[in-house]
Amino acid sequence: MAWPHGRNPTPIAFDQDTPPARKAASQRINDMPANNPTNVSLVVRDFASTGDGWTNVTSSNGKPYSYKYTGGNQPADDGSVEFASGQGNAAVTLSLIADGRYQIASNGVTFLNDPQGQLAARGNAPGTRVINDSCSAPLQASYKVSVIDTQDNNASIACDPPIINR
Repeated sequence: MAWPHGRNPTPIAFDQDTPPARKAASQRINDMPANNPTNVSLVVRDFASTGDGWTNVTSSNGKPYSYKYTGGNQPADDGSVEFASGQGNAAVTLSLIADGRYQIASNGVTFLNDPQGQLAARGNAPGTRVINDSCSAPLQASYKVSVIDTQDNNASIACDPPIINR
């Protein structure tokens, strides 16, 4: 691509008088994953599991269940996502990877620590939801997915990873 006036843009450089906070903020922005569509998978089991990212919970009926998130856009591959504030909307497609007896409850995606209402869940398919993040301001929130076990009197299983906007 040819730049106007035949010159390439000058890269931004910091000199010794640039405040450290500005350098750090610029580096964080450059290191942020793009606000591209992101996929997250959720696996649920009707028994406790150990290791390899499984989280044990007690369902609404008092029985043990476990869940594990994979995907997201963080190296941990644990369903956590991080987006850049002010860089446009981001979408997370959440897929329940489980036996057909498990379904995401209607109104089954809720958000914690989202005071500006940047997060919204869309869809009503039993195994899929899309989480929209407006990315309009910094945010450190989490989404909680309520999964129901249709073979055990619709027992509710709560599962929650983080969402971060920097």
